[in-house]
Amino acid sequence: MCYYNVKGVTINMEKLFENYTSNDKQNIVEIIKKIEIRNKEIEELKEKLESYFNFEIADYIVSDILECENYNHVCLMINLAVVNNRISLEDSIILKNGLKKLFKINSSFNKFNKDNFII
Repeated sequence: MCYYNVKGVTINMEKLFENYTSNDKQNIVEIIKKIEIRNKEIEELKEKLESYFNFEIADYIVSDILECENYNHVCLMINLAVVNNRISLEDSIILKNGLKKLFKINSSFNKFNKDNFII
């Protein structure tokens, strides 16, 4: 049997794929691999940012940075994190200003580019 473990959940892949063609199975496996790579990228960036800022940062903020959203959008997500008590108001100000510096953002509508990341 082929089992796959995702975030603590074990999936019997043979049973899951029993009604799929071999092409469908290959496509799903490729999608799963892409998701794993993206999750690792999020985890690595989150770890660097949290280490730099010394406070927790919500996954959806880190994800939006990796998705190359613009600075204004990420600031809105940071504001959402404040409203949801995921980050303090003080830390949100530090994060917004720090991200501007770390990613060389000059305008509210500049997109994040991980190639500009200076850590």
